[in-house]
Amino acid sequence: MFKISEFNGSLFYFSTMKKSVFYLLILLTACAPKLKSTIQLALPALSNNALVVVLDISDDQAITEDLVGSIVAKDGGLSVNCTYYENILNLKDLARKAGANVVKITEHKTPDKWSTCHRLKANIYYIKTPKTYETQIEWSADRKLTWDDFKGKPDTLKYPNTLALTNSGFGYESGINMFKEGKIFVRSVFNNYDSWVVPEGRNDYVLRHEQIHFDITEIYSRKLRKELADASITSDNVAKAKPIFERVFSEMERRQTRYDQETQRGDKKETQEHWEAVVELELAKYDLYKSN
Repeated sequence: MFKISEFNGSLFYFSTMKKSVFYLLILLTACAPKLKSTIQLALPALSNNALVVVLDISDDQAITEDLVGSIVAKDGGLSVNCTYYENILNLKDLARKAGANVVKITEHKTPDKWSTCHRLKANIYYIKTPKTYETQIEWSADRKLTWDDFKGKPDTLKYPNTLALTNSGFGYESGINMFKEGKIFVRSVFNNYDSWVVPEGRNDYVLRHEQIHFDITEIYSRKLRKELADASITSDNVAKAKPIFERVFSEMERRQTRYDQETQRGDKKETQEHWEAVVELELAKYDLYKSN
C-alpha cells in the first residue's frame, strides 16, 4: 500500500543592489561555497559511492559512536552553487574524505539579504551500521528497499487488512545563480519512519510490491525533471514550476492508487508481474532524466 508525502519546493529570491558598479564586482569575485573540515579522529577515506546518512538539524537521535570531527559549508563571498541540495552533497563528500558516514546538521542558515546560500555546519561520525540512523532514502537503482528500511509503527486501525505501507514523495528546490540561470533540483525519497510492515507481511513478494510503489515515485520525479526542462524552467521563472509540479504529483497519486487497485495490493500475482514490467520500461524511458 502507498501513502504520499508532498515536498514543497524551496523557492528563494535574491534582491540585487542598485549601484551598477556593484554588478562589476560580482562578476569579478563570485566563487564556490567555502568548505572546511576540522578532524579530530584520523580515519581512511571512504569510497566515492559509500553510503553517508544525513540527519537534519531537527533530528534528535542520540549518536554515541565515534565523532570524527566537524564540517562547514558557508558562503565564500558571493557564492553560487550553494543550494541546500548542493551543499548537502558537498558535506557528504567532505565526510567521505574524512572517513565518516553520518552527518548531523548542527546549524542551518537559510538564504537572506546577506547571502543567497544555505550555510551549514555539521558533526560527522563513523558508524558501523549507518543505515540504523536513516530517516530518508533517496531513490537509487543500486539501492533496493529491505524490510529493515520500514521503521514506522503499523497503523492497523487506519489501514486495516494492510500488510505494509510505503511513504514516499518527490519535491524540487530552485538553485540561485547571479550570473546565469540557476537549476531546478528534483529528488524522490522514501520516508523510513512513515513506512511500516506487520510481521506477517515480511516476505519477498510483499517487499517487491512496495518497491514498485517507490519506483513509481521515481518515474514521476523523472517526468517532472523532463517537463521542467521542456518548459525551460530555471530560477528566473521558477514560479511557473508550481503548476507543473502539482499536475505531475497528481498524476503520480492516481497512478499509485491504480497500482494498488489493479494488483489488489499485490494479491493478484499476474497483474503484479505486469506492473513490474511496465515500471521497468518506464524507468528506462525517462533514463535521461534520472539525475539533476
